[in-house]
Amino acid sequence: MNARIPPGLVVNADDLAYHPRINAGILSAWRSGILTSATMLMTTPWLEQTVREVVRGTGLPVGIHLALTVGKSVAGHQAVPDLTDETGDLTAMAPRLLLAAFASDEERRLLAQIRRELEAQLALARDHGVRPTHADAHQHVHMNPAIFALAEELLPRFGIERVRMSREAVSLRAAVGALGRGQPINLAKLALLRWLARGIRPKLATTDEFFGVLDTGKVTKPAVMAAIANLATDRSLEMCVHPGFPVPAGEAVFRQADVNAWMTSPARQMEHDALVDAEVAELVRRRGIVLRSFDGREK
Repeated sequence: MNARIPPGLVVNADDLAYHPRINAGILSAWRSGILTSATMLMTTPWLEQTVREVVRGTGLPVGIHLALTVGKSVAGHQAVPDLTDETGDLTAMAPRLLLAAFASDEERRLLAQIRRELEAQLALARDHGVRPTHADAHQHVHMNPAIFALAEELLPRFGIERVRMSREAVSLRAAVGALGRGQPINLAKLALLRWLARGIRPKLATTDEFFGVLDTGKVTKPAVMAAIANLATDRSLEMCVHPGFPVPAGEAVFRQADVNAWMTSPARQMEHDALVDAEVAELVRRRGIVLRSFDGREK
């Protein structure tokens, strides 16, 4: 049976190292709001700057945001040709990775390359002196049971004993609300991740509950407050958020148009503002909820 994260609220910002503007918003939400940690991409042009200015320059608890679908491969094209183009850009699509059975020779070859890439990213973090609090994955691709098992095999070798479990509970009212807000894709993603989670029995420490799939890209203040209001004080919850200060459109550098749009989205600012809102902080205080990072440290 996996270890348990102590009761409380982990508010984790994905996408550290996406861009300096995203980093600045994450740090602001940590310093002035309820954010407790972030997970860092190892595949972007701003890794060195992020390690220098954030990992070494602040006390922000940092985990690893393993990536198979964005940025430059750490292992390199020759080592992972089925995950990259000739320039080394990661080109895999999340739906393919999440739905792969890894039963055919082609898929088994792909899984071996996933192992090489994840191991290379973890080794790079180690070589930069990062001591990760936990790990998760961009677009939750680790929720494929085969990739999850692979991650759980690799992570302890690099001193990581905690991992995200992207299994979000949802009420009928919340599902209807998502449809009303024009988010059918998020509802489909949530259903897929819950279905995949049935094949996973975590060995590493996870939180009891998870929030952040249904509202991906549009985590509003009411959604944050509802999650806090519904958290039992003897349970742990990870709130997955994507705060930041939006990146000017001309500075978008990734090969995928949707990735660039995600960097420049005004929703980044909206999520930041929800996390630093005084009413949100007061609700946490009034309910007696402990803010903590994945490694148990209280904020």
